[in-house]
Amino acid sequence: MFAADRTGGVLRPRTFVPVVAVLMAGTALTGCKSSDTASGASSPSAKGSPASPNLVATVPAAGGTPPVAGGPDQATIQNTMTRTVEVAAPTVHFAPVASPVTASDRTGGALTAVVGRRTPTADGHGQLVFFWQGNRFIGWDAETEAMSITKVTGGNGYFTVTYPHYAADDPACCASLPPVNVTYVWQDDGFVPSGGTRPTYGAPVRVKLNP
Repeated sequence: MFAADRTGGVLRPRTFVPVVAVLMAGTALTGCKSSDTASGASSPSAKGSPASPNLVATVPAAGGTPPVAGGPDQATIQNTMTRTVEVAAPTVHFAPVASPVTASDRTGGALTAVVGRRTPTADGHGQLVFFWQGNRFIGWDAETEAMSITKVTGGNGYFTVTYPHYAADDPACCASLPPVNVTYVWQDDGFVPSGGTRPTYGAPVRVKLNP
């Protein structure tokens, strides 16, 4: 799960797990670069900590339970993002920059993914995906910031996140490698990343969830 604590999967506020790759409706975000770079490869998971690169989940077949209404309201989303701060710069927190994407958890409940960006920011970079089941915050796609997130799409029990992919010498504005899709599958009360590895760029910028 993703989180301030990690275990294997998406990071949670001390618990969470990510999954990888499949396409559906989504949200796009971009940005230029700033003096601080984002990067990151660990992630909070619904399982109680960051997603583990060793965990693999099978993406459920299409045609299951349709998405169910429900999930965090805007105040809850904002509150969770405000409490998520950079470890090295605790005055830097997050704010939503895209509409929530909702999917079914395959048991009649709703899963929600929202992209958040650090604030203040001079370049639009420094982003995370925040995950909920119902109104319960599960964690982030990682415990470190991604440079940016291109889009998030939802499916039956999973979200697919598309990340720009930078070569080591690329400028912050212009990723030259093919984008990477990582699918975060809802499994055993957490998100497990599947189908890809979240790209990193520059020095990792770690985050934590304040009480």
